[in-house]
Amino acid sequence: MFYVARLSGALLMVAFIVATVTFFLMRSIPGGPFTQERRLPPSMESVLKAKYNLDAPLHRQYLDYLGDAARFRFGMSYHNRGRFVGELIRQRLPVSAMLGCVSILLALACAVPLGIIAALRKSRECDRINAVIVALGASFPSFILATLLLYIFSYKLKYFMTGWNDLPRSVVLPAIALAAYPTAFLARMIRGQLIEVLNSDFLRTARAKGLGWARVVIVHALRHTFGPLLAYLGPQAAGVLTGSFVVEKIFNIPGLGLMFVDSISNRDYPMIMGITLVYTVFLVTLNIAAYEISRWVDPRLRISG
Repeated sequence: MFYVARLSGALLMVAFIVATVTFFLMRSIPGGPFTQERRLPPSMESVLKAKYNLDAPLHRQYLDYLGDAARFRFGMSYHNRGRFVGELIRQRLPVSAMLGCVSILLALACAVPLGIIAALRKSRECDRINAVIVALGASFPSFILATLLLYIFSYKLKYFMTGWNDLPRSVVLPAIALAAYPTAFLARMIRGQLIEVLNSDFLRTARAKGLGWARVVIVHALRHTFGPLLAYLGPQAAGVLTGSFVVEKIFNIPGLGLMFVDSISNRDYPMIMGITLVYTVFLVTLNIAAYEISRWVDPRLRISG
């Protein structure tokens, strides 16, 4: 019970810090939510500011914002008139979550075979080719790779369409763009872990008893990479989700990332704060869950803890 309370307290503290920093950063940016509406007379603009409580002192706005955030009430969007922030987040969150899950699964499906092959073919030609592939995947930022994929496969070859109208084909290119860096990192990590484990005495004993290489690697050796692998997946999921902000904008995917970028351009304060807090709670929870699962899977982490 004490452990759960400590984790909950850490989550609340992180959410409070992120909410505070986000609030004051938004207010420090030049302009306001109605800057682009200068065609309105000053009297109408003052009415809009009074409606959304933007004419109150800054400390009063901050306290009201913290009170609303504690109750998960983010108010109405400035840009999407008549729509509540919570309603818009509930509509867009499944799209971003599906894209993130597909990207992580694709990264695992590619990284595990690459890591195993590189470990078994250490210092050979196959390992060198694998190292080049991993280096390329780690060198390209997701937004540059997304632009290249969009130009080649959508603009030149006309094989994929942008947007979200052609499921499941519309998921392929953004998932590849988001999965490139995790694939490279995971393949390198699995290779290093397997090389260390394959030289262990218990695997030599298993081979001496007549077990085949496939069973030794998959059943006995690969399981020892699960702890570090799961511990890494939490932060990596955070990287995939934050990287999807730009990727969703490039591919015009109607997820939280696209809405977040648009809300920054429109100075939509409630939308920015709502999405930021949702992502903060989700990512901190995901990191804690990944750490706890890795401790449960790997007894060495429980002993060291």
